[in-house]
Amino acid sequence: MDLNLNCILCNIRQVLTVTDLLNLDAANKEIIMRRVLGYLHAADYKRSNPEVIRGTWDIITGHVKNKDPYREIKRYYNSELSSMAGKIRALINRSNDKFEAALKIAITANLIDFAANHAFDENMLLNKITAANQQPLAIDDSKDLYEKLKAADTLLYLGDNCGEIVLDKIFIENIKAIFPGITVYFGVRGKPIVNDVTVEDAAWVHMEDVAEVISNGDGSLGTVVERTTQDFRDVFYQADVIIAKGQGNFESLSEIDRGNIFFLFMAKCEAVASALHIANLSIICAKNDKSR
Repeated sequence: MDLNLNCILCNIRQVLTVTDLLNLDAANKEIIMRRVLGYLHAADYKRSNPEVIRGTWDIITGHVKNKDPYREIKRYYNSELSSMAGKIRALINRSNDKFEAALKIAITANLIDFAANHAFDENMLLNKITAANQQPLAIDDSKDLYEKLKAADTLLYLGDNCGEIVLDKIFIENIKAIFPGITVYFGVRGKPIVNDVTVEDAAWVHMEDVAEVISNGDGSLGTVVERTTQDFRDVFYQADVIIAKGQGNFESLSEIDRGNIFFLFMAKCEAVASALHIANLSIICAKNDKSR
């Protein structure tokens, strides 16, 4: 999905968010903002926003000399969600359809912005998760996903953010319980970018218990395949099914010529919602289909 002009605002907001998080003074904020605006002026708008925002991130982190300013925040949310895992598993186990419940709960986690605000409300998240089974999917290809998994030997699950990685793990647990013969790979970013998951986050939640963790070798805010390593691309193109979590993975993969990709996320901006012909803030399980 090409960069939408509204995506420029996301780049600018990231400058404001990170510089506020690090308590930078006005002079340093201005230096970073001017550099980012210059970069965005010259950027190739035929690229996707996940790729473009990598350049913005490099400018910010290069100036502050901190490659992972969200590191402690990511650890905080990974820890908080891990402490809730037992309650979430119990909720799924009480469901009549464990696959659908685990899938919707994994998507529901994408509703929460596990970013710079440390004020975590467990009751709020549990209420959202409890209501997940009653929330309709604006695009619902979950039955097709189930059938594809039934016939699959391998699944590549592309992670998104911290915190929700815990619910991704629980969804994978349920997939493997239903389809015990399937081999699962869990894909993470190769370098820190915002609050996206890396090898460190996967290790923090013990993702290795349910999947082989693989780095894509790149630091884009999504999965820009041409920037990833050959080892990652081998798995990407050979896997029978791909589950891609989060809007960034949709933006970077929606135009790729590769079947059996299922996008699980909440549409958090009008540009993406419009591309899918759905209402903004809808949640979806959508198979890659450029004809939509």
